[in-house]
Amino acid sequence: MRQSSNPALVAAWATVPEVATAQKRAEDAVKLRRQFPSGLPPAEALRAVQDEAIATFRDTGKWPNDFAKRAATAHADALVWDAEVVALRRAEAELQYEAESIRDDMAPDVLAYLGRRLAEILTAAKDASTTLGDVTTAEGAIDAGGDALDAWRRLTGLVTDLRNVRAAQWHVLRSVAREDERALLNRWAAQGHGEVRGIRLDDVPAHVREAVRSQSYSIAQLVWLAHSGAAYVPTSFDNLQADVTAAEEPETYDDRGPLRDMSPRVTPIPVPAQPNTSRDPRPFLD
Repeated sequence: MRQSSNPALVAAWATVPEVATAQKRAEDAVKLRRQFPSGLPPAEALRAVQDEAIATFRDTGKWPNDFAKRAATAHADALVWDAEVVALRRAEAELQYEAESIRDDMAPDVLAYLGRRLAEILTAAKDASTTLGDVTTAEGAIDAGGDALDAWRRLTGLVTDLRNVRAAQWHVLRSVAREDERALLNRWAAQGHGEVRGIRLDDVPAHVREAVRSQSYSIAQLVWLAHSGAAYVPTSFDNLQADVTAAEEPETYDDRGPLRDMSPRVTPIPVPAQPNTSRDPRPFLD
């Protein structure tokens, strides 16, 4: 079970009751299996009775009169124990698998929730930054006091919220991805993809690109994202892949190779030659 203490992720999964129910059932199955009394498989239980009878015969020379009854009882009890412990192990494995499958199926809903949460964070950050005006440091906010100081404090809390949403986003995307897809996700995250769309990464300020790559945000990066209108949460691996492709495509290209001048070419109409009137008439006179 993929657990996380990230409050943004916990809140996101809480919006999907099917996940909470499946996870609870899987956890209960683990508890039942762990609390089940220890015992021996049927073959081992029967062998224990046999070993005891042989030891008695070795010491006394007498075979136990109740061997058959004890052997049958031990084997029957062990069969009952073994049947239930096998069923509990199956229940644990199957319910965990089902819980993971439900999480995978519901991942787009959770990512959509994180997208809405991001929008709320950025709206609040935009309002707070407007209140700050020209204040760009904590010292400046303290000196200004009043609304500016309150706005700075709100932005500080919103930075933490932004980090949690981004961490939750990548957690979900990696959790539901295949192994080859996870490798791509890690590469894209390192390049700074997956957080802004509609603009090329080269057009994003360097300090914002670095914050995206390291997942280490500050108020400056939060405010830029809030005002850019480009921040988003991908709703699936395919959605992110399409955005990465769009962001990396050249602005202008020609499928046949280098750019060519495709403007119409005008071919001048040739001027017909003038007739030659200076030919010597003498050959015709001979």
